[in-house]
Amino acid sequence: MAYIDVPYEEANYNPLAAEQFYKNKRIESLSRTLQIVSKSSGFISNTILDAKLNREDELVDQRSDELLQLVSELGPTFIKIGQALSTRTDLLPAKYAKGLVGLQDAVPPFSAELGRKVIEDELNIKIDDVFSELSMQPVASASIGQVYKGRLRSTGEYVAVKVQRPAVLSSVAMDLHMLRTLAPMYQKNKEINTDLVGLVDAWGEGFVNELDYRKEAKYTTEFSKAMKDRNLDAVFAPEVVEELSSIHVLTTKWVDGVRLADSDAEDVPRLCGVALNAYLTMMLDTGTLHCDPHPGNLLRTPDGRLCILDWGMVINVPENLQLSLLEFIANLNAKNYEDVPDDLVKLQFVPAGKIEELRSSGLTVAISNMLSLAAEGGGPKGAMKRMVAQNKEKYADALSEFDDLDSKEATEVRQRLFREDWERQMAEDAMSRDDSSSSTSTTMDVTMKIEQMSQKNADVFKIPDYFVYMSRAFSTLEGIGLSQDENYSILQECYPYLAKRLLSDDSPRARGALRTLLYGKDGEELDLSKVKELSGGFESYTSSTSSVDSGKGTSDEGRDSTISQLADVILSEDSNYVQDILLHESAVALDASVRDVLLTPLDPLRNLPSLPSLPLITLPLDVAKATLDLQSIDDKDHKALENVKILTDALGGSSGGISSNLSSGNSSVSPVRIIEEASKRQTALTRIGLRFGSSLANVQAKRLRQRSENGSKNEVVRDRLAEQGADVLDLLSSTISSIDKRLGK
Repeated sequence: MAYIDVPYEEANYNPLAAEQFYKNKRIESLSRTLQIVSKSSGFISNTILDAKLNREDELVDQRSDELLQLVSELGPTFIKIGQALSTRTDLLPAKYAKGLVGLQDAVPPFSAELGRKVIEDELNIKIDDVFSELSMQPVASASIGQVYKGRLRSTGEYVAVKVQRPAVLSSVAMDLHMLRTLAPMYQKNKEINTDLVGLVDAWGEGFVNELDYRKEAKYTTEFSKAMKDRNLDAVFAPEVVEELSSIHVLTTKWVDGVRLADSDAEDVPRLCGVALNAYLTMMLDTGTLHCDPHPGNLLRTPDGRLCILDWGMVINVPENLQLSLLEFIANLNAKNYEDVPDDLVKLQFVPAGKIEELRSSGLTVAISNMLSLAAEGGGPKGAMKRMVAQNKEKYADALSEFDDLDSKEATEVRQRLFREDWERQMAEDAMSRDDSSSSTSTTMDVTMKIEQMSQKNADVFKIPDYFVYMSRAFSTLEGIGLSQDENYSILQECYPYLAKRLLSDDSPRARGALRTLLYGKDGEELDLSKVKELSGGFESYTSSTSSVDSGKGTSDEGRDSTISQLADVILSEDSNYVQDILLHESAVALDASVRDVLLTPLDPLRNLPSLPSLPLITLPLDVAKATLDLQSIDDKDHKALENVKILTDALGGSSGGISSNLSSGNSSVSPVRIIEEASKRQTALTRIGLRFGSSLANVQAKRLRQRSENGSKNEVVRDRLAEQGADVLDLLSSTISSIDKRLGK
């Protein structure tokens, strides 16, 4: 294909080439400029007049509809930009942005004859030779193409044929060049902090990449393969028909389904979870993120699976950023807010040189507060209810004079105190400028507040491109979830994937995130509630994504997969971080339990009076008392014993315990299945046993040294016993580790 009227090819956006190209096409550029000005001047004049006459709120719905119509008339580039601006209230007022959401369905189709000609020319075929049926009118129309439903003559299969609008690259390239030229003037006039030239380039790269349907075919195929490789069989993308696809035509097998947002099926919340897990997998694992997750692209198929359509726009999330997101989520979950500023630097929200300004700005507190309120579900309204309840308790003394805490007077006092507090945290503006009741998505609500923070703190804070696409995906899914369940929490729905990822990723940074989650800020004491959440989340992830029947609870496939995947980690022949943690904590528990059972009856010996010491002679009673002192139960041991009891109750016959559910099949921790998995790993069990012995020796050696360091300096016998015992145990641990390594070879 010859590229005559375009400065670059599809999927090869080059603004510098466009600048040189359009220097020789001044008449065409001027003509397009006049066309845009003539179409938009009425809308611009009306909005200016609205502001002068203070009637903006009165006419906001009308202007929003007018903007939607204007953008649709201006063509593909402005439609794509309008779709992007619908989520960027930092660039376009929210009152107008909401109307642009309708752009998903407001694109007029081009003629059927033209569409058929593109198909025949691109594929070098005759339609009647290949298709026994092909719809005369498109079944769907988008900004750069439209879709026909056909039936293959050779196989009888139904297919979807996506055809690109003719000459769309020429139109897009010119409009992007004009926008890029005008961006600096608009930015200066409106005093906007965002780099508009950089933003146009980011949009341009995405739009121009989308014009090469070969790339879309590649991403579509890769997504289905990636999900299948990860046992995510409940989600897929349409199958590409390679021989009927080209740069401007994409043919896939037809997928019957209903929009997820329109479905009244009972399993819609489950499929929201499946979709969320798929997007988290893309963002934090495969690194290829689908950037167009509007409701029309999420289908519930008749068999209860989720199909994700339209892979024209994707962004790549580098591995470093993936791990930074994992660390950020772990720190928030563990309430480790001191490390959040470092996370925000890694996540590209804050330049590295601005971290101290961030720490002193109070933005960390604001973000943490927002996410903490959002995590409990219910959307913005639920978050607002919790905020009000918190403030009633927080300002109880100041509100004690009011009999009715919901009275107008009490509410005014509470709101005043809240605003004063929020100003001290440098985030009041971000939390109060918009009416939260106007939003139906916590994700969108938080996104808007982060955008407002970016405006107010532009020298410290910026919004990276990936965050815009990520928030767009999450807000779509949350909106669907909230329509089914008013208490739906998208942040809680993220936890199953986090659990699965942290339990299966043995990279150093993932290890650190897991340790933060399990041990908290101080890194000393295991939080059993987090262990329970992680194991439950892992099972939830595996069950909901393995298959439709598994997600519905009518199949053991997810449960069996959970056991198998956990066994691969816990019973691995080669050590990994999760296994090391389990062996260490088991060794701590066993050490404390054995000492508690064996030494408690002998504890009275510690209170016997010591005999006068003799030079160069250590009396047996002194040795016994020193030994008992070194082996005694302290506060750490009591905590370990308490953990043992909690785990025993959970595994035993107590109400709600695992064993009480075994007969009904409600638990994934079936002893029979565990034994079956263990029996397949005889060599691994031998090596794990050795590693446990080494860990037990290490735990005991560490305890002896700590007891010696924390005791009285005059306890010569005890210190000598501790040092000798620790040295022997270290040697034993080293010897066992050597045996394990030899077995590994």
